[in-house]
Amino acid sequence: MKKIKLLTVLALFAGLSANISAQKNVTKYIKTYFTQAPDNTFSSGVKAVYCNNTIFDTLAAYINKAKYTIDIAIYEYETWSGDPIYTAINNAYSRGVKIRLIQDNGYASKNTGVAKLNSSIPTLTSPAPASAPCGGSYNIMHNKFVIIDEYATADTTNTYVWTGSPDWDQAMSQGDYNNCIVFQSKVLARAFTNEFDIMWGDTTHGGKSSSSGKFGPCKPNSGTHKFTIGGSEVELYFSPSDSVNNHIVKEIETAQTDLYCGMFTFTETTDATDIVNEHKAGAFAAAILDNYSSGSYTPYTTILPGGLGSDFQGFVSSSYLYHNKYLIVNPSAPCQNPVVLTGSHNWTSSADQENDENTVIVHNDTIANQYLQAFAGDFKTISGSSLATTKNPCKPTGIDEPATELQLDVFPNPYRGNVTISYTLAQDTKVTMYVYNIMGEKVATLVDANLESGQHQFQFNGASSGVYILQVNEGGRIYTRKLIQE
Repeated sequence: MKKIKLLTVLALFAGLSANISAQKNVTKYIKTYFTQAPDNTFSSGVKAVYCNNTIFDTLAAYINKAKYTIDIAIYEYETWSGDPIYTAINNAYSRGVKIRLIQDNGYASKNTGVAKLNSSIPTLTSPAPASAPCGGSYNIMHNKFVIIDEYATADTTNTYVWTGSPDWDQAMSQGDYNNCIVFQSKVLARAFTNEFDIMWGDTTHGGKSSSSGKFGPCKPNSGTHKFTIGGSEVELYFSPSDSVNNHIVKEIETAQTDLYCGMFTFTETTDATDIVNEHKAGAFAAAILDNYSSGSYTPYTTILPGGLGSDFQGFVSSSYLYHNKYLIVNPSAPCQNPVVLTGSHNWTSSADQENDENTVIVHNDTIANQYLQAFAGDFKTISGSSLATTKNPCKPTGIDEPATELQLDVFPNPYRGNVTISYTLAQDTKVTMYVYNIMGEKVATLVDANLESGQHQFQFNGASSGVYILQVNEGGRIYTRKLIQE
């Protein structure tokens, strides 16, 4: 009985919050940056990073790391005095890095930053808004991402993906409210590259685009959507092929303790109603929307202020924008699968059905807490009042956990040769058990099948020494363990 209780405690800490022991790993492989000062009093241990007018200097520093390839998809790039981005891109090209860039048609004539790039760098402009040849309508190429060294031929540990809310102009860094997130992951970079190649019409790094490129509703579903990075699950979706608003609704509906929305353009009434419904069901909820872009729509005028009261704030400014596009769910409850959803996607039907957009969903309590710090800082600056704190409802013991809790043991660990995984299932269900290396690449499938209740044993032996991540999905509940091979 004592061993069962101990395993339940381990499952609580290592599973439902995506493996607390992996938090140090996740902040190594997933980094967040914010253009306005966070409220670090909300920190649970890792402070959110405030880039005080330096968000694009940070981007340039990542570009300066590139040795092989850079692919860029950016909606708008208007240069300014002191702009470090085009210099970093041109320097990368001069040292032999293969570069491609996609820009939006509506901004192409105004993208002075793109005009400053070396003329030999191949660029592609998206189609103008029109009826799509495959049916439906096409609007804008609104992606905002940079893929660095996906094509690394030697060192694959320094592959990066940069994404988030800002376009590239001075105000986005020096006044507007924005967030960026950077993933160090070869497999995630490959997925972003696959989407880029679909638009580009060719897979040749540094090569010219092809007329066979597809945009908007004409794009196919780009493939893999779930990854493990630093021990935490990350999801990736693109519009309009991946029905992103369905994923937004799904995450809103997982709120049990608290949720927060920071949004530039919010017109989807169903999303606003879902937030209010979760609040009525007992979750604390707060939202900040930009008045300039959202002020004439019902989420801003009636639904959220009516449902959230003073915990709804409109950002009103003649000079700057509240340009964030994120959702935070359960950041105050590490045992309730804390989630951050962010990227280029505003909450509009155009973003969901007509635009080219990118969205990432990160299941990790540290990343969720960093975004909570940022939201709390924004809320205090805009409203003049501190955001209400939410008590952590999670119990630090598994004594009250139900008997159906998954039982998972790993021994020995660290190990030489084989590690044995002992697994007790309380009821028949579908189970997947995968092993990933620390870069998020799947290296083994131990089981992917319906299993009967009872005890099961598996063995794993990595190709080399180092840290591996075991991930078990039991009927939709995810558990992880760190494996250390000596």
